[in-house]
Amino acid sequence: MKTVHFPNSASLAPTFTTPRPEGHLTLIGVGSRSDHVFGYVLIDSGADYVVLSEHSGLGAGIALPPKPTTTLSGVGGSVPAALMRGIDLEFQGFHLKADVMFDYSNTVDPLFGRSGILALKDLGLDRTDWHWDK
Repeated sequence: MKTVHFPNSASLAPTFTTPRPEGHLTLIGVGSRSDHVFGYVLIDSGADYVVLSEHSGLGAGIALPPKPTTTLSGVGGSVPAALMRGIDLEFQGFHLKADVMFDYSNTVDPLFGRSGILALKDLGLDRTDWHWDK
């Protein structure tokens, strides 16, 4: 059984008594394009997808549509977006492929949603063995 630890979970929390899980996320560059390192992002089981900015996707060499193809809706409102399937990511040192929603407004904070969580499960990680330090 593989275990994921989240040692920096308190930095995104509204108080230090309410840790929120976060992990280190990297968008893997295509071909000779550079990887885009996001650092620690919130793990949000309420988000359907991993959410990243359009700028990061273009910078990593992903062939995004020239115009948004859908709308990303959340607590803060709606933004134009495009869903791309099977994007290469590295999360907490694990390489995975996940569906990513790219935010064309470039205003939404990066999130590690259920598409990423399910991809980790496919690698053999059991979400019940995830731990974060308070």
